[in-house]
Formats: sequence, structure tokens, C-alpha cells
Amino acid sequence: MLRVLAFVCLSWVASSAAAQDRPLAEAVSVAREGECLTRDGLLPHLRTWLERDAVDARLGVLVEEDGPGARFVVLHDGEPTAARRFDTLPASCPDRRAVLALAVALAIDAALLESLRPSTEAGPAEDATAPSPPSSPAARLELAAEAQLLIEVLPEVAAGWQVGPRLVIGEVFELAASAWLTSVSGAELTPGRVSSQLAGGRLDVCLRRSLGAVWLRGCGGAAAGVAIGEGRDVSNGREAMVPFVGLLARLGLGVPLTDWLALELSVDGWIALLRPRFDLIDPASGAALQSVSLPLGGGVAALGIVVRF
Repeated sequence: MLRVLAFVCLSWVASSAAAQDRPLAEAVSVAREGECLTRDGLLPHLRTWLERDAVDARLGVLVEEDGPGARFVVLHDGEPTAARRFDTLPASCPDRRAVLALAVALAIDAALLESLRPSTEAGPAEDATAPSPPSSPAARLELAAEAQLLIEVLPEVAAGWQVGPRLVIGEVFELAASAWLTSVSGAELTPGRVSSQLAGGRLDVCLRRSLGAVWLRGCGGAAAGVAIGEGRDVSNGREAMVPFVGLLARLGLGVPLTDWLALELSVDGWIALLRPRFDLIDPASGAALQSVSLPLGGGVAALGIVVRF
């Protein structure tokens, strides 16, 4: 009889414990699911780290993507008990989900252990379980190098090359400075030609927006330097250097290849404020027989590599 009573008691305790659990799929929710961060993608990793498919019914987890990183909070009876924020996570979606799931699993286990401790006086304990405030924006450095196709910037279609550093502040603002050089482009100055080339630099102020793993850049800036022209197939041909100044607007798309390397596609709009002009001079009178000026506006298509420090 005693054995029967003991068996019934043990069965009742086991069924009560099971009733206090709920499936992970009900306990975990993801705000603003993205391409990488989804609940269905996160759950298999959580089951692997926890080695179970259920958690205490009093617990809940809210996960939210935050640009290149993420944050989550563990709730106990609806009250925050643990929180963590990652400013940057791995670029690969499987690695990102695995790292985030491990952190959530550790926080769930820690919350369960905390719930087993004897209750203490309210006050300091409540402050300790409150979510930590967001960290202040950090600045980091990037180095970008790109090849360009220039249309209506020089008299003919030309190539260009640009390299320079960027200062990214809080993953939102950016200051970029670059050195710039183009190939030689020609224009007719009957009976000869003039070859022209641009060399100088540009300064841009940009805004960024993360869209999952990729990012968009919108920039406005200015370019300045010298236009180098040289007469061809004319008598007394010589080289001349004249200044140029232009305004630029850029729209770019960045695609991470690794944690520190990215590919970037960009399109620029160009307006010349100071347009270089080259003249064909009559040796006898000194008067200009013909002139050619650089275009007023044009466009630039660019493909670049970005190294992220």
C-alpha cells in the first residue's frame, strides 16, 4: 500500500512539473524579423544549446535586430530579469543566429538559477535585473578603394580611380576623404586634338542605413583639383594645368564579404562649378581659334572594396 501511495505521489509531482513548462516556440518571439533573424531560424540553435524543447512557463524571451547587431531581454513573470545588446554580430546568417542563440540560452539558464534563490529585499535586486542602457555610439575607421567609369565628366568616356579613409560614427554618420585620378580623355580641336585628365580629391558627408546584412549610403560632397590638358598634332603644343571644382551626390550599396571586407556599388551625380577650358591659340595673333570646355554635368559608376577596422 505504501508503495502504491509513493508511486502516485511521484506521478503527480512529475505531471505538475511538466505542466509548468511551455514549448520554446511559445516562449521566444522576434520583433521585426529580417532575412537573418527569424524565430524559426533561431529555435533550432536554442534547442541545441539548451538540450531541450521547453522552458519554465514563467519565462519569455524577446529578441530584436538592431542594425548590424541585436539585443534581447529575458522576462520572468512579465518582468525583465536579464538583457544584453550586441553592437556587431558575424556577417554570416548561420553564425549570427548561433552566437545569438548561445547568449539567449545562457541567459535563460541564469534566470532559472536566479529564480531558485531565496527572495531578498526589493530595491537593489530590481535595479540589478533592469536592462542596461544602450551603449554610446562608437566610431570606427574604413579604407575604401574603387574603380570608376566617368560619363560626361571629361570630353570622352574615361576611367577613374579613388582611394581614401572613412570615419563611421555610430553606424549612421560618415565622413569620407579620397584622392582621385582619371585616365586621359581626348577632344577635337581642329586641326589637332587636346588630351585632358583630372587629378584631385573629394570630401563627402554621408548618412547610412543598415538593411539586414547590407547597408545603404547617401552622400553629398565636393571635388577639387586640376585639369591637365595637352595639345596633340598642333604646332607649339604644350601642357596646361587649370583648376576645377565640382559638387557630387552619391548613392551606394555595401555588401559584406567577411567581417572586415565588403564590396560596394556606387553611383555619383556630378555638377561642375569651375569648368576647365582649353584653347587652340593662333601663333601669329595670339587669339583663340577654338575652345573646348569640360561638360557641365555627368555621372560616375563605381565598384569598390572596403576594408573595415
